[in-house]
Amino acid sequence: MNGFSEIIGQDIIVSHLQNALRTGEVSHAYILNGAKGSGRHMIARSFSAALLCYDPQTVDGRIEACGQCLSCIQTASDNNPDLITPQRQKENSIGVDDIRKMRADVQIKPYSSSRKIYILEDAEKMTPAAQNALLKTLEEPPSYAVIILLADGTSAFLPTIMSRCVTLPLRPVPEKAVEDCLEERFGADEGRARLCARFSGGSIGRAAQLLENEQFAALREKTIVFLREIDQTDAAAIAAFAKEAAAENETQDLIDFILTWNRDLLVYRSTRETENLIFTDEVQYIIKAASALSWRGLQAVSEAVFRARRRLFSNVNAELTLQMMLLEIRAACRMKAGPER
Repeated sequence: MNGFSEIIGQDIIVSHLQNALRTGEVSHAYILNGAKGSGRHMIARSFSAALLCYDPQTVDGRIEACGQCLSCIQTASDNNPDLITPQRQKENSIGVDDIRKMRADVQIKPYSSSRKIYILEDAEKMTPAAQNALLKTLEEPPSYAVIILLADGTSAFLPTIMSRCVTLPLRPVPEKAVEDCLEERFGADEGRARLCARFSGGSIGRAAQLLENEQFAALREKTIVFLREIDQTDAAAIAAFAKEAAAENETQDLIDFILTWNRDLLVYRSTRETENLIFTDEVQYIIKAASALSWRGLQAVSEAVFRARRRLFSNVNAELTLQMMLLEIRAACRMKAGPER
């Protein structure tokens, strides 16, 4: 069972919840605000397990669920009657009837613990009517009830909901911490861990998904092979590559790969050091390519990628955007280094 020791990069939230466990001043409602994969579910489960545990332990200064009592065993197997994950009728919204069912259940006292905890996934999907229904419980909650709302953003919440909840925003985990986690917990090699951490957006969950994603790994290899020869690639081959990437919904990942690749070239060209490269298995080629390309060419590649991002943001056709970007990159890669070196 995951505990607070497993939570990485959210020290402020962990400190707040630990203080609540020590003092017993637990709020009746929390909003854990962070994208899926950010660790919000792990935090909610760790906090819930510690609250429901019959014999919580102090480990390295943190209060943790013991992991041995009946409550912990039930929590770990998703069978704790006092830890409820309300279900909803529709995938894309949480309606008033869903919340009314939860409200009715809240009135039933805990089965065996002093608390009864509700973890509501995707809480930002509550309709205004559902939020107003929940508000009645938040205004006069039973002393034993703790409602934890997991949300990706809080803009959809009514002000009255926000005012009655403790909001805990999750922060992006530092890239190095994500990388270390992938190596230590998932056994990833350094190069793969660094690349997945780079693309994770500070989310360990997303990084772990990328690590196991064969399509992501295949796109990486395909992109590198393509970039190595792009200065000699004809327009037809570029058009075919762009068409395939757009058709496979790989546009954003492809752009990020190219930007990261060019970042490595710029890093090596600036420092002549390989320690901070992302594509660590391509060091020899990066050294060769970075030395061969001009500063103007490397900068032009970055500008081409950023222009493509702006075009995509403006809903320009993805295939056409990729094709234009790759043609611009080809031209930039033909700017070989000269006396400026």
